[in-house]
Amino acid sequence: MELEKYKKWMEAAQQFQSESFWNKIFDSPNLKNPPLTPIKMSELIPKCDLYESEEYLIAEIELPGVPKESLHISVQRQLLVITGEFKTLKVNHKYHLKERPNHQFKKELTLPYPIDVKDVKSELRNGVLFIVMPFTMDDMETIPIELNDSAAE
Repeated sequence: MELEKYKKWMEAAQQFQSESFWNKIFDSPNLKNPPLTPIKMSELIPKCDLYESEEYLIAEIELPGVPKESLHISVQRQLLVITGEFKTLKVNHKYHLKERPNHQFKKELTLPYPIDVKDVKSELRNGVLFIVMPFTMDDMETIPIELNDSAAE
C-alpha cells in the first residue's frame, strides 16, 4: 500500500521537474495574473521620488557615494535623464565581501508637465540628488475634438 502512494508522489514530483510543465504555467493565456516580467536593474537603481509643489516638480534621486563630477542631468521635452557611475571598486584592495557593484546607470523619468529648463536647479546633498524644476502649463495645448454624427451610424 505504501509503495502505491510513493509511486503517485513520484509521478507528481516528476511533472514539476519538466520544462513543459513550467512553460504551461507561465505562458498560459488563461492566467488571471499575467506572468511576471523581468525587472531591469536600471529601473531599480538609483531609486527616486518625483513629486510636485505649487510651482515645481521635484525629483529626489538616491546616489550614495556618487561624486557630482560623474553625474549628468538633462531635460528633453518632458523627459528627465540622469546618468552617472557608481564607482565602488578600490584597486589593490583585498576584499572579503563585495556586494556593491561598479556600474553605470541611466535613469529616465517622464515628467507630467513641460519644464522651464533655464530655471532648473540641482543639488547633491547627503547622497541624495535634488532636482527642482519649475513647470509651466503655457506650452501645453488642448486639442479640440469634433463630433461627426455620420460616423456613428
